[in-house]
Amino acid sequence: MDNVMDPELAAEMVKLLGQELKVVRSQLREAEQRTGTPTSDVNSIGPQFQREEALRAEILTLTVENAGLREELLRLQDQTTNVPLKMEGDHSNIVAQYSVSMDAIQKELADAIKEKNTATLDKEKADEQLAELTSVREKYRKLKASKRECQEVIDELRGQLELCIEEREQRASEGKVLKSDPPSFFRNTEYPNVGDQPNSNEIPIYSPIFSMGIPRTARTHCRCDGTLRLERDVVMFARAGIAVGLIVRPTHQYNPQKNGGAWSRVRPDIELGQKKDLCYHDGHGWKYLGTYERTGESFLLSAEHTKKLSSPRIEAMARDTVLFRDLIPPSQMRMVERMYWDGVLQIEMFGIRRVAYDQEFAKQLFERRKDLPKNVKDVTFTNNKRKRDLRLMKDMITVKKKPSTSGIKEESSAS
Repeated sequence: MDNVMDPELAAEMVKLLGQELKVVRSQLREAEQRTGTPTSDVNSIGPQFQREEALRAEILTLTVENAGLREELLRLQDQTTNVPLKMEGDHSNIVAQYSVSMDAIQKELADAIKEKNTATLDKEKADEQLAELTSVREKYRKLKASKRECQEVIDELRGQLELCIEEREQRASEGKVLKSDPPSFFRNTEYPNVGDQPNSNEIPIYSPIFSMGIPRTARTHCRCDGTLRLERDVVMFARAGIAVGLIVRPTHQYNPQKNGGAWSRVRPDIELGQKKDLCYHDGHGWKYLGTYERTGESFLLSAEHTKKLSSPRIEAMARDTVLFRDLIPPSQMRMVERMYWDGVLQIEMFGIRRVAYDQEFAKQLFERRKDLPKNVKDVTFTNNKRKRDLRLMKDMITVKKKPSTSGIKEESSAS
């Protein structure tokens, strides 16, 4: 048997041997009981004795084995009892190792969490930068597309301007273009009798609303070729009065909605020989000045006098030059103004002369004047009519004289 044996296995073997010993002892007692009992069969004594001897020998053998097993059991128990216990030291080492391992694991876990948080923050920052970069790229793409569209419009404008310049040069070479200036026009144009012309300051305002048009009821009473509705920046009058004036107009207009942008010739507001009732805005309100007729052919304003025009007149020219101005950026509007200053775009002018005053047309205009009570309208209209009648009576008495142009003061500048 090995020197070292499992105690549980030894206990099982002892238990089995004990049970076998009990069985042998019980068999031995039964044999002794049978030997003590007399028998009639003499022949059975021999075999019976032999069995008893065999059993005794077996019992002795089992007794010896049992004694050996007891000694082995005692030895194993002694070995088990004498094994030194080092559990305390082992537990301490295990706890220490466990503590060190736990500290290392916790440190690694903390580092991993920190790295994860850092990576999350970096990812969020990267996402924000990516979103910002995407937005900037989208803005850049839109600006680039807008710039390309503006460049196309500019190229189209340049092409149309080149055509206009060629047309202008062709007309100049053919001698069909007349160039003049407002002072020369007023100096060379005969005036009607200035005395019968009302003072502009005395003419009442029939509407202070700038956007107000000519009422339909007044148009039905118009007895000439139509009406004119002009602002002060597109009309020039001599300083002597409103008898003779100049209408200032661009020669061409630009339509951004026609064929991707196209230039066309501007038709005059009044044709040669026509007469129209003029409503004029002097900066304070709308006034009816009278019936005017066109005096002659149109002419182009010379380059040196174009540079003398005031900024409001140039701005008015630019507004009349471009249709659908909400489709044109302010930079292009300033470019159009610059073209007038530089002489690239030309200004056309033609004269008008006051020939009559339509009382019924004026009355209808004042009937539509809603900012005054009814009695104020009647008094204003009656007083103006009385003044004009008195002037007409005086003119009929006096002898008509040919108007002298020497005392007329032209506008020193075209502003």
